[in-house]
Amino acid sequence: MAIDVTLKIDVLRNIVDNLNIGIVIVDSDNMITLFNKLAGEMLQQEPSKRIGSSILRCHGEISEGPVLKMISDLKNRVMDHYEGWVNFRGRMLFEYIYPIWDSKGECVGIVEELHDAAEKAGYLKMKGEWKEIHVSGQGEKSPRSPHEQVM
Repeated sequence: MAIDVTLKIDVLRNIVDNLNIGIVIVDSDNMITLFNKLAGEMLQQEPSKRIGSSILRCHGEISEGPVLKMISDLKNRVMDHYEGWVNFRGRMLFEYIYPIWDSKGECVGIVEELHDAAEKAGYLKMKGEWKEIHVSGQGEKSPRSPHEQVM
């Protein structure tokens, strides 16, 4: 019995697009290979336009250094994951970012999970355990066009 690879890829794509978390996957060259529908909604971006572009284009130029350092630290096992809060244009998100390793121990990509976290943020505020964070996605921290070249 032959396996229909195209059918399996379509099934996987539908699964990822229907997950209840935003997913962005970046390959070993920092290029976006997957940007699911919910990540697009959360980050107010068109997923099809982001796929194939540099992850750096999802951030303002001011954020390039910290993003590259985090990616390097993940790839070089300085840290095993990153997690933190994001206020993206008023939408509270919790992000969890981690590397994917192949059987040889090489980093083949990085996954960013985005979780809608307004309720959890509200709960922490109510308990007095919340620390205010900056708003991302605006001004110098706005995503840039995916079509411009990054050096």
